Amino acid sequence: MNLKARINNFTYPIKIGTNILNTLPKEILKFTKSRKVLIIIDKNLSKKYEKLLKKYFGKYDFECSFLQISAGKKCKDIKNLLRIVDFLEKNKFSKDSTLIVLGGGTIGDLGGFAASVYYRGMNLVSIPTTLTAQIDSSIGGKVAVNFNNNVNAIGNYYHPKLILCDYKFIKTLPNRDFTSGISEVIKSVLITSKKDTKFMSQNYKKILKRDKQIILQMLKKIINIKINLVKRDEREKNVRMFLNYGHTIGQAIESSLNLKSEHYRHGEAVALGMLCVAYMAEKYFKAKNLYSDHIKIFKKYHLPLNIKKFSKTKKQMLNIIYKNIFKDKKKNHTGIRFVLLNGIGKPSIVSNFNERLIKESIVRLIR
Repeated sequence: MNLKARINNFTYPIKIGTNILNTLPKEILKFTKSRKVLIIIDKNLSKKYEKLLKKYFGKYDFECSFLQISAGKKCKDIKNLLRIVDFLEKNKFSKDSTLIVLGGGTIGDLGGFAASVYYRGMNLVSIPTTLTAQIDSSIGGKVAVNFNNNVNAIGNYYHPKLILCDYKFIKTLPNRDFTSGISEVIKSVLITSKKDTKFMSQNYKKILKRDKQIILQMLKKIINIKINLVKRDEREKNVRMFLNYGHTIGQAIESSLNLKSEHYRHGEAVALGMLCVAYMAEKYFKAKNLYSDHIKIFKKYHLPLNIKKFSKTKKQMLNIIYKNIFKDKKKNHTGIRFVLLNGIGKPSIVSNFNERLIKESIVRLIR
């Protein structure tokens, strides 16, 4: 199935299916005459896919280069960014050449940012291989690297020319990565509607079994949610911020320990962040059963329900997380802005939240 992302002046196809990598060369020739391609590939996927991609591109006389990157939060740094740019420059890539990112969200963010700054922007194609990347990070134009243990501290908005979402990658994902992606899926339905949330709740057994038909249906549904919010607010001034539901505290939890250690996958931390803001919203809006509704669906998908202390005390962990909240990119002159729900499908942005209640929402989860 084919979707179309239309965001301001940018329009690009999103192809969803199974075994669709062989369509890449023809798709690239639709937007450039250059046959020079660099593929930034997750090192763990290179053995399986480099030979296959060389075969596909070879049939169309492409000059195809590969650069392997060890995926994970540690890869999104200045060192790897400069490594990519250096490779592009030394191998005489031009503005109309194409950079392909094949991997999860971290590979996509890193390679996408490199494409955005090389000659002020070269062609970018995204082949997201994780659930999180397929339904979230590859769509909407956000690219970035981390800096000083701060997630996405240096970033840009840059749209790809094409996104390929292949079910085959989802089918073979490790369980922890799949579950982490489900957290972002649940975030999307919680901010959208009771109907979409019910879809995830009712179909959890098929989704956990990765039933092809239901997974493809889910991908289409969640990608459309993302596209519809981004096209209304590309630069995240209002409604696009709803997609950050759970992220303000979630990313503070994620950064509470060294990012390179990956104690929490991004989606795991976001799930914990959603529990915190669900508790805050119940107190703020007097919303009933919001927290328990989160718990019910989180349990079905085996998402984390508690924040681990690791080697720290509960007080130390609370203080680190609370301090990290103030690094959040959504802050402005009014202070930290939280996305809260006044019921399922009813998101809003709240500033200047009560410090005591923020800390209370966090400390009650620390074990």
